[in-house]
Amino acid sequence: MKLLVSLLVAGTFLVSGALMASAQSNDGSSLTVTKCSSCHTLKRVCRSLGKKDLAAWQKTNERMVKKGMTVTDAELAIINQYLVEAKPGNDILCQ
Repeated sequence: MKLLVSLLVAGTFLVSGALMASAQSNDGSSLTVTKCSSCHTLKRVCRSLGKKDLAAWQKTNERMVKKGMTVTDAELAIINQYLVEAKPGNDILCQ
C-alpha cells in the first residue's frame, strides 16, 4: 500500500512538472526561433510551413541534430509540433 501511495505521489509530481514546463515553453515559438536561427535564417523554415507533416519535420530535425543542433528529446517534440501547426506566413517565423 505504501508503495502504491509513493508511486501516485511521484507520478503527480512528474505530471505537474511536465505541465509547468509545457506552460513555460508557451507555444514553442521561442524555442523554435532560437534553435533554428542558430544555423540558418528563418526564411528557410518559413518556406516549408504548411508543406511538411509531422513525419517530415521529424526527419528534417533529426538531420539538424546530426549536424549539431543541441536539443533534448522533449524540446525536439515541441519544435516539431510547433512547426506542424504553424501556418504559412507565420508572424514569428516569417518576419
